[in-house]
Amino acid sequence: MRSIISTSALAALLASGAVQAGGLDRSGQDTSIILKEGGLFEVTSISVKPTVSGTNADLGAGTSATGDVAPDYSMTTMALRADINDSMAVAFIQDNPYGADVSWTNGGLINTAGTVESDATTLLLSYNVNDAMTVYGGLKNQSVNVSATVPAASYTLTGSESSASGYVMGAAFEKPEIAMRVALTYHTKIKHSMAIAETVGGAAVPASSMSFSTPSAFNLDFQTGIAANTLLFGSIRKANWTQTIVKPTNYPLVTLLDYDNDTTVYSIGLGRKLNDQWSVAATYGWEKASGGDGGPFSPTDGNSNYGLGATYTADQLSVTVGARKVSFGDQSAVKAAGTTFASMSDNTGMVTAVKLAYKF
Repeated sequence: MRSIISTSALAALLASGAVQAGGLDRSGQDTSIILKEGGLFEVTSISVKPTVSGTNADLGAGTSATGDVAPDYSMTTMALRADINDSMAVAFIQDNPYGADVSWTNGGLINTAGTVESDATTLLLSYNVNDAMTVYGGLKNQSVNVSATVPAASYTLTGSESSASGYVMGAAFEKPEIAMRVALTYHTKIKHSMAIAETVGGAAVPASSMSFSTPSAFNLDFQTGIAANTLLFGSIRKANWTQTIVKPTNYPLVTLLDYDNDTTVYSIGLGRKLNDQWSVAATYGWEKASGGDGGPFSPTDGNSNYGLGATYTADQLSVTVGARKVSFGDQSAVKAAGTTFASMSDNTGMVTAVKLAYKF
């Protein structure tokens, strides 16, 4: 099927996280390349510039500004697709599905910091059942690393990279005559066991390991023509973050990272083909706030966002650029060990993306 506008970079723009939007989601685990046509190589570069700050609680020293606790970050996603025959295709996808980077520079949580880094390589095969139905699936290898410093608990954690595998499966229904496609993709939970080194009270403790899982998730993606050269598109991603509990062996508090609720992220967009070279699109997305108190590594709660993008196509090459403004939900109480350390409000971020796609 040939879409009247390239929505893939905008989909990546909507899915790519800011500060812990949708749990630790960053890439959104996009698999749409397997449903395209012919040989195709795509590379997407994403830059995220969040500003997350608030007011420290009065713990006997008066209130003060927290400073910005969320450093900027960037990532690159690559994907390759090729036909095997008239009915089958193969695709490779490399992305950074999860991540976090939080650093407190002032107040009662000063020097509290944590990072989560990940890489994933996915191999997919697709089969065209008929002109309207395609099924696809494959294997995913995922690596994760975690580190944390929590002065309030006199604790540090350094993890060694853990690699584990899971699978992906999905199906898509299409009506090319109206540019319609509905695709549902399932990503399994992936269980990790990570070797860790810890210090408690400034002293090293015996090396050990911790087990945790990255969440299972469903991605529902859709698009349909609604008028000549006009496309409505969107997505729903539900990630089961209650499956993810990070509890290092000697961490003095309850858990380093866990979630009271799963997350669902919605997006909708409208695209318009201007001519054979240019198309444009506008998008809107949101994630409902969970309403619970946040910890030092969860300084926001939900978000809303809007974006604009444009695609230029010339022969085999297309270039898509886009930008998304994010408004983060307030986190009224940032707690650790039952003590409220800060409240965060009126925070925003900017996401920019550039995508190059080459047909061969």
